[in-house]
This record gives sequence, C-alpha cells and structure tokens, in this order.
Amino acid sequence: MHVTTETRHPGVQALIDAAAQLPGWLHRHAYYSRQEAARRPEVAEHAYAVALYTWDLASALRFDHEAAYEIHEAARLHDIGKLSVDDAILYKPGRLTPSESAEMKLHAAYGYALLSVDGAPPLFAEIAKFHHERYDGFGYNGLKGEGIPVEARVVQIADVYEALTAKRPYKDPMRPEDALTSMIADVPSPGFGRRSFDPGYLRVFVRLRLETDPELADGHSANMDFADRIERIERIRALRDFAASDPMLDYAPGELPDGLVLKGSGARLLYRVEADGARGDLLAVVRANGTILSDMPRDAVRSALAARREEPEYDGPGMRAAY
Repeated sequence: MHVTTETRHPGVQALIDAAAQLPGWLHRHAYYSRQEAARRPEVAEHAYAVALYTWDLASALRFDHEAAYEIHEAARLHDIGKLSVDDAILYKPGRLTPSESAEMKLHAAYGYALLSVDGAPPLFAEIAKFHHERYDGFGYNGLKGEGIPVEARVVQIADVYEALTAKRPYKDPMRPEDALTSMIADVPSPGFGRRSFDPGYLRVFVRLRLETDPELADGHSANMDFADRIERIERIRALRDFAASDPMLDYAPGELPDGLVLKGSGARLLYRVEADGARGDLLAVVRANGTILSDMPRDAVRSALAARREEPEYDGPGMRAAY
C-alpha cells in the first residue's frame, strides 16, 4: 500500500507541506498531534489508550526502557492517516461498502506518508504502515509472521483490544473478557482470532490483562445474575488456560518457518534446518536489551543453550527471532 506523489490524497500533501515548514521533528510531531486532537478527537483518544496498552505490553516483554518509550510514542500517532479519511466513512454507523472499506484501509498508507518527513524516527512511519498486519498474512500489506516488524506486532494487539473495548458511534464497548475471548478464538484464517496475532505476544497480553485489569478480577461479577456470572467465570478460566498454553499448538506442521520455536513468554528461537532435518546453526537470538547473537558457530550455540538452561532470565519474553 504505497502512496505516491501522483496518487497522494490532497489533504495528506497539505499536512506534509505544513509540517515541512516547521524547524524539526519535535515541532512536526506536536503539529500532527494538535491536528489530530482538534480534527479527530475520537482518534486521538483511541491513540492515547493504544499507546498506554503498548507501553504495558512492551514492558511486560522486557523491552529496554528506551525501546518501549519509542514504541509508545510511535503508537501515539499510529492512526494519524485518518486525518485524511472522509468523515462520512470514518464515522459511518453501519457496515462499510467495499469501496469505503478500501478508502478506510488507506489510512495506513496516508500515515506512512505523513510520518516519512525529515527527522522523524523511521519507527513512526513503520508502525503507521504495518499496524494492521496479521500474523497469518491476511493484513493490509500481506506481511506474515516474523516478517512483520516486532514493534508493529505489539501495537497491533493493543490497537485491536482498545478498539473492541471502546465505544464507537457504530457499536457499544465489549467487556474485557469478551474482547479477549474473541481475540484468542481458534478460528481458521482469514477469520478473526488468535491466528491474527503474534502467538507469544498475545499470550503475554492476555496474562497481563488478567493480572492488572480490575474488571477481570474475581469479585467484579458479584452483581451479575447467576447465569452471566457462571459464563464469565468460564471465559476467564479459558483465558487463563490460553495464557498458560504453548503457542506452538496453534499451528500445524508446515505452517511456521522451519525451526521457528515460539514460547508463551513471547520468546522465540530460530534455527537453520539441515537436509537431514537436524537443527543446525542458530541464526539469531535477540535479547530484550537488543543484544543480538547471530550466525553463531555450533559450539557457541551449544554454550548459549546451556547458559539459557542455567539462567532462566535469559529466556525472557523480549527475545525474538532475527533473520
């Protein structure tokens, strides 16, 4: 989804031209934020909430403070492209037509163009463009699995959860347990469910919500009638079971890259697979602090894996595969 000079929305170009007159990125960032708050207050409110969920998830994944902060700031402008989506489409109470849906999807490309201005950290434009990717490959740009930038995978989970639990002109908010239940549903692609999300990160997010959201506490169902209370208890039990489950169980053989090992902590390891099926060189392990171990000789792989067994904290949620 690329917005060229020839096809760029005139509103996008006007915003870019206005931002270009400002002396630096901080001024352009503030200008975009003011425009969003004034012209799309509901979008701005959504973005603030998504940024908070993003910070919580990135912290739970043990991203270092600087990386978590940058993801938080980029998430704050992830929907900036909606400034150029027509009001009639953005606030339509009913289902969008195919042409309206296509226009709505362009907000990711518009955001990418707006945030590709001089001085902007590349992560801002990247998240704007890729926050609607799906792990199963059925997102806006068709990126799949580990090919989706890690930061976009984090923002996508936060974005979907906030959208489900927030009130919109066209829908009522879902209860947290209902939103999470829909996100973890075992639905074949391209249907909406757990295959839409990074399997390890989704489990960390569900666990995080269960641990920190007072609406998911056991006592919150006290005022419900008996049937609703039992249903809610069952849903929360299912969420806990999912959070503790093995993400490798979500996929059949051949559905993931050879040698990719996913963990419920969010960590992952990726091996090169030899012709006889034996695991060969470890391509990369990325620690939560950003340290990358790549193209390691076999003896180093053995040492690293032995060290991981001795030091559990090395197997942190922030580790992720790098190609």
